[in-house]
Amino acid sequence: MRQALSALVTRQDVRFQAKGYGSRRPLYSNDTDEGRRRNRRVSVTFAKPQAAASEQPATPTASEQPAAPTASEQPAAPTASRQPAAPTASAAPGATGLTATGRADGQPISMEVTGLRRLPGGLGLLTYRIKNEGSAETWFNELHHAQDWMSFKYQAATNVTLTDVAARRQYLPGRLQVPAEGGNVDAYCACSDLSGVRLGTEKFGPGAEKVFWNLFELPEGVAAMKVKIGTFRDLQVPVQ
Repeated sequence: MRQALSALVTRQDVRFQAKGYGSRRPLYSNDTDEGRRRNRRVSVTFAKPQAAASEQPATPTASEQPAAPTASEQPAAPTASRQPAAPTASAAPGATGLTATGRADGQPISMEVTGLRRLPGGLGLLTYRIKNEGSAETWFNELHHAQDWMSFKYQAATNVTLTDVAARRQYLPGRLQVPAEGGNVDAYCACSDLSGVRLGTEKFGPGAEKVFWNLFELPEGVAAMKVKIGTFRDLQVPVQ
């Protein structure tokens, strides 16, 4: 497949890079025909040109924020998704802050929560930025490495949680449940999509910054929630 696609790249200054998971690390279970079919798919993505170093990333406007789901799109009320959270040292109410740092393939990366907004219907919208602070291209795949990633139809930013520290209750991203063939139900994450044409979203060039979002059930009356995004440290984020 790599050889066949490489032959199609004939324009000067255009590079081809293949990324495969192989049979030892499939994206979906090979125990079913549907899983094998999805593992055989090939996605082709095109990275946008990076902005000049002197240009500052634009702050998302209200029109760029994900639209609140309509009544037909509301994620089902979490059941098993809401598990009591085991207390940890970082879960202390005083652990405030909206930024965190880490590393991805040796490159320094940073994350900033830009908002946790209360929406109608008991929902909350979490938005955040991730930036490659290094000098080389890197992948940050931790956003989709959630324990329940196989329960979703497509890869998405599922590795994000909110915790009500006082109630010791954890919340996972919302799910959109859509009827499928054979009486089945497909589950989609109410969060940033990381599959198909967006498969390269977790790839960051030097200095590249990207915006992500997750939709959650948000309990009434809470002033702040503990936020965990991938492998970044826990943050205590106020509800707006």
